[in-house]
Amino acid sequence: MYSSRLIGVGAFVLGGAILFAVGLFMIGERRMLFADKFEVYTEFARLGGLENGSTVRVGGLDAGEVLEINVPAGPASRFRVKLRIREDLHPIIRTDSVATIQTDGLVGNKVVQVGAGTERAPRAPNGSTIPSKEPFELADLIRQMSETVSLANKAIVQLQADIETVFGQVDTTVEEANQLIRDVGTGVTAITAHASRVAADSRAIVEGLRAGKGTIGKLLTDDQLYRDVASIAKQAEEAVTNAKQASEEARKALAGLRDRSGPVQGVAADLRQTLSQTREVVADMAENTEALKHNFFFKGFFNRRGYFDLDEIGTAAYRRGALAGKDRSALRIWVDAAVLFAKEPNGLQVVSAGGKARLDSAMAAFLPYPPASPLIIEGYATEGSHDQQFLDSRERAALVREYVIQKFHLNPNRVGIMPLGAVADGSPKGRAWDGVALALFVKRDALRSPNRQPAAAPANAR
Repeated sequence: MYSSRLIGVGAFVLGGAILFAVGLFMIGERRMLFADKFEVYTEFARLGGLENGSTVRVGGLDAGEVLEINVPAGPASRFRVKLRIREDLHPIIRTDSVATIQTDGLVGNKVVQVGAGTERAPRAPNGSTIPSKEPFELADLIRQMSETVSLANKAIVQLQADIETVFGQVDTTVEEANQLIRDVGTGVTAITAHASRVAADSRAIVEGLRAGKGTIGKLLTDDQLYRDVASIAKQAEEAVTNAKQASEEARKALAGLRDRSGPVQGVAADLRQTLSQTREVVADMAENTEALKHNFFFKGFFNRRGYFDLDEIGTAAYRRGALAGKDRSALRIWVDAAVLFAKEPNGLQVVSAGGKARLDSAMAAFLPYPPASPLIIEGYATEGSHDQQFLDSRERAALVREYVIQKFHLNPNRVGIMPLGAVADGSPKGRAWDGVALALFVKRDALRSPNRQPAAAPANAR
């Protein structure tokens, strides 16, 4: 008997322990005490009844609980709420997920709803703070409705006052219209009276003309005055006829001058022949001068004077110093494309206002040297293919050449261009340059002159 009682007590205690463990496990499972979790924070200005232990939902799914609510330090701060959420929902909680306080049912407990973030936002790290949206309170809605009703009442009162004002203005307008009609009636009566008097005066004038009174009346009744007027008209007609004859004779004279066999055509033919002969002489002189440039005995003279044919000098020969010679050195001033050029809306490249000022400053450094010194505009470009670099560098050099010739009235025969692509030995940036370089080839004795600046001064100027 005693052992069966002990067995029954032991079974009861064991069953109670099992039930307690099962209940504890179910409570822990509901509270997600055994699941992996992560924590995030959010902030609210008003909690709306949210408490510690309130449910946290993600996309409508129970996902955790409110772990802690920190009271703000001042009126300007907000309540900091600590949320604990299941780890398996971590991939959809992003840094742009928004937390809101909602009501569970119509009048239920408060829960925190966390929305899923977007794909472009990173995953919210553990312990980070996600944005929030303030809860909507029914009291706020009622207050807004009350304010709306008050504004509607004020609008109705104002509208009533405006309607009364409009009706008052209508009455005033009607009264003014009646007064205007009365004034117009008086004016019409006065105009009618004046018209009657004008008609009477006109009748009297016509009767006076018929009786031969006044100048016009005499013109109508005096035959001698009529004859005098007719004579004057005849003389005027004769004068017009004479003017027509003179005009016809002048026209015939001009036609004779324009005729192929006229004297003017002969003079014009002689003038055209003279101009043709002049062009032939100038062309012959140009050919002779070009031949002298390539002549063995005169080639050195033209090279020293700066007469070069750049079309026959390639890039490689120019880089080797084909224009420098033994008694001439090159002074260079480098100008960057960012300072020098600008693009118009149509995409064309032009010299900007700042670039013109920079070129003026650069040319001022060359003015002390002899004007006969050849000036070469070297073009450089670093963008695009090799062909594109050559084309861009040539365009840049041509723009700068046109500007300096017009600005400083330079001799075009002494200003040339040399497109050099991207390679620029000795430039401020090493072996590449994007822009232009103004190269003045000056005789060395001019560089050694005590009254001139040394050559090193402008050599690497930018």
